[in-house]
Amino acid sequence: MRVKEIFKGFFGKGTYPSFLSFWLDFPLRKLIISPKTIAERLYLKENHKVLEIGPGPGFFSGEIARRITRGHLFLLDLQREMLLKARKKMEKKKLFNVSYIEGDAVKLPLKDNFFDIVFLITVLGEVSSPQLCMNNIYKSLKPGGLLSITEQFGDPDRISFEDLYTMAKNSGFKFLKKYGSNKNFTANFQKPA
Repeated sequence: MRVKEIFKGFFGKGTYPSFLSFWLDFPLRKLIISPKTIAERLYLKENHKVLEIGPGPGFFSGEIARRITRGHLFLLDLQREMLLKARKKMEKKKLFNVSYIEGDAVKLPLKDNFFDIVFLITVLGEVSSPQLCMNNIYKSLKPGGLLSITEQFGDPDRISFEDLYTMAKNSGFKFLKKYGSNKNFTANFQKPA
C-alpha cells in the first residue's frame, strides 16, 4: 500500500477507508468519547428501533445493542468491509439484535416513520449531500423520534454546530440539546410529534 493512500485515509476528506478501520477501534478513543457516553446521550429504551449510519467496525454499536434488549439496531454503511467487521464484533459479543445494511446515507433504503433514534458519529460530513441525508433521516424517524449527531475536532469532514443546526432546522427538526464544546459535541434534534 502506498504512503499517499494511507495519508489520505487519515487526513483526507471523504469516506474513511476500511483498510484503516483498526484505528477506529483504538482503545484510547474512549478517552475522547466512550460508547457509554454516546448511549447515555441517546435516551435509549429497551424496545427502541435504532439506526446507526456509518458505524465503521462497530466501535459504538455494541453498547447500543446491549441496551436495547427488546429492540433492534440497524447498521447502515457504504462499505461492505466495515459491515463485515461490525458483524464479527457483534457476534463475538453475542449481540444478535443487529441487522446490517449496505447502502448510501443519501438514499436511505428504509421505511418512513420507522425508527425511534438515528445517530451518526463523525459521518455526516462524509456523505455526498448532508442536507439530503438529513431530509431522508427525517422521513425515516417516527414522529417524536431523535436524531443525534456527534462531531469531533480533527475530523477533516467535521460540520460545525451552527451549520448542523441550520441543516436540521431546514429539514424540519427541532433542537433539543447540545453536549460538549464547540470542538467536540453531540447535538440532539427531534422530529416533531
